[in-house]
Amino acid sequence: MSVPAPAHPDPLPKVLAVVTAVMGIVDAVAFLGLGQVFTAFMTGNILFLGFALARGGGPAPLASFTALAAFMAGAVVGNRLGAALEAGRRRWILTSAAIAATLLVAGAVAAVGLPPAAEEPSPRHYAVIAATAAAMGVRSATMWRLGAVLNTTLVTGTLVTWIRKSALGGGAGDPFQPYRAAGLVAVLTGAALGTLLLRVGITAALLVAAAGVLGGMGGYAARPALRPAPRA
Repeated sequence: MSVPAPAHPDPLPKVLAVVTAVMGIVDAVAFLGLGQVFTAFMTGNILFLGFALARGGGPAPLASFTALAAFMAGAVVGNRLGAALEAGRRRWILTSAAIAATLLVAGAVAAVGLPPAAEEPSPRHYAVIAATAAAMGVRSATMWRLGAVLNTTLVTGTLVTWIRKSALGGGAGDPFQPYRAAGLVAVLTGAALGTLLLRVGITAALLVAAAGVLGGMGGYAARPALRPAPRA
């Protein structure tokens, strides 16, 4: 009779910290290099569109609309993929990771030799915006369907939850507190790293982001616990 393998802690919270850092990189590239737009955190784009509706100025509304539409399209794909492949959890996560990484690489290729957008983005800037936002939509939908304990898109909610669960906020503590703190640090670190990578170029920054998505999500999917059991 075979002896069951010892249980290992679920590495998902660590993976979430990695992909949260990737979101920081992507939005540093988007805001500083693609014309003051967000392609990972959508709150800013919705605000910018509101400013534009009231003629209050701000970044080009078409850029925000493009990012929001592409993100939503990616989220639809990510959710439908999860619904179709959730029975095969490993295949689902690997497929989602591959799609998100491919879209980021496509954005990186489109950005070869592309200078940062000074004001109004060019057509190539819009292509990069659409590709990266769609990638983040797929990634975000996958993380939500996994039942993430760390919210990788609502940083404000993560911050409030971390405070609420802390002794400072009157909480009794929570085993996921270190991961919430790591997520907040990951956004900060990713944004700083993305800013530094922009000195090399938009392409280099997006290739690092693609590697982070593929390495984080792909590595999680490849772990033994998610592999199909061998046939008797």
